[in-house]
Amino acid sequence: MPENHILQEQIQKLNQIGIALSSEVNLEMLLELIVFEARGFTGADAGSLYILDKDDTLCFHVSQNDTLNQRPGSTSGFKPHPLPLSTKSIAGHVAITGEIINIEDAYDLSTSAPYEFNRDFDQRNDYVTRSMLVIPMKDREGEIIGVLQLINAKDETDSVVVFPKSVEGLVMSLASQAAVAIRNAKLIADIKALFEALIRYSASAIDARSPHTAGHSRRVAAYSKAIALAINKEATGPFADVSFSPEELEELSYSAWLHDMGKIGVPERILDKDNRLTDEAMESIVNRFELIKALRLNPAHQGAGMGGPSIGETSVPEGKNNPSSDSIGEEAGKAEQQLEQELSFVQKTNQSNFLSDEDLAALHEIASRTYEDLAGNTIPYLSEKELEYLSVRKGNLTAEEYNKIQTHVELTYNIVKNIPFTKTLKNVPLFSASHHELLDGSGYPKGLKGDEIPLQSRILAAIDIFDALTAADRPYRRAIPPEKAGEILKAEAKAGRLDKDVVNLFIDKKLYEI
Repeated sequence: MPENHILQEQIQKLNQIGIALSSEVNLEMLLELIVFEARGFTGADAGSLYILDKDDTLCFHVSQNDTLNQRPGSTSGFKPHPLPLSTKSIAGHVAITGEIINIEDAYDLSTSAPYEFNRDFDQRNDYVTRSMLVIPMKDREGEIIGVLQLINAKDETDSVVVFPKSVEGLVMSLASQAAVAIRNAKLIADIKALFEALIRYSASAIDARSPHTAGHSRRVAAYSKAIALAINKEATGPFADVSFSPEELEELSYSAWLHDMGKIGVPERILDKDNRLTDEAMESIVNRFELIKALRLNPAHQGAGMGGPSIGETSVPEGKNNPSSDSIGEEAGKAEQQLEQELSFVQKTNQSNFLSDEDLAALHEIASRTYEDLAGNTIPYLSEKELEYLSVRKGNLTAEEYNKIQTHVELTYNIVKNIPFTKTLKNVPLFSASHHELLDGSGYPKGLKGDEIPLQSRILAAIDIFDALTAADRPYRRAIPPEKAGEILKAEAKAGRLDKDVVNLFIDKKLYEI
């Protein structure tokens, strides 16, 4: 074959390799691809790659060896390790000087060579290194970022030969293309790491607004990953044909981290609400009852609206003597005891999570009472707003407050949809904003049903509830053991609200023990 034609084929192959390198952004896969393509380009039996780290050391990243891989049960013996940047080693000399080294026989180096060949690898693996082509990897600015090392070129008869001088320039070009690709992959990885850190810390900061939700998004992300990886391992059953790609795993992870982003728009007084009323509101009621007590015990104050005659008020029939001081004292004691009981009941109601019909009736009875203040104004024992908050039958949130919390899902979608995600992450806004949708349509914000809810959102829905049940005490209930939470999730699945396959996989395999 004419030499020009061979050169043309090599250049064409080099261009193809360059395209392949530029399309790979995963750094580990890229490094493997570089060594693989360089070996194929030169007919090398083995190859390795070093990257120059910031601390001026060469880090051994890739090792490939066809001869060793063909041995039954054998491995290359490769162990990543740092190599001091020194001209005493072949790779170190190339990294420092930027020179190409083409060695005919590594066991027969010239005595004038400033470097030495380390035979440890050969001795450990019963391998013989002869020819070597070691090339610096330079980026566009001429900065050396690593070293590509090719070992034992082979001819058509599978015999080890010297790397021909004619391929040095082409391999140098390949190494430069590889260096640029590595630089780009590192830049993309750095940007991605920064982006992930911003998401994690933003979500963690929002969780930390309340001590009851600290760490929630991190745990939901960990649980969701555990479920997705477990689904990938299922060879039978409902998930036998389901598999999450690396991009889909990443998409689910981002969705988990961002699912509560909208809570930034929910007031902390609602997120962190321990009781039905705020401490300030409860203190106001206590002070009011103290005032009522003082007024009712003051004979000089004739409060017609005190829920009964004031102590000392003239209410005996004509011709009868006025009440004795003992009678007045007895009435005062009863009035004071009644007020203390009513206040104690209000305080207990404020802290409870459930209100019975009897308690609700008693609360309304207290609220119906009035008194006259010193200015003659008729004031109820409890204001309409206080009665509204205290009358919540379950939990401590009013309907208005609960609706306010529910808006966090729509806020999440409005925030997350404006993040410039790549195409592989395009569903993050949808998944993160539908984690409160339930299979029977009773969820929110859109009331989606069945297959309208993506599997990713079903995963988030189940583990969001699980973490709320098992994490640190929430204002509305105590934390419960994982086993009890599992029973609750299975009951919700049986009722048709949660995905039973997701719940069974998560609970039965105890994936929460990650």
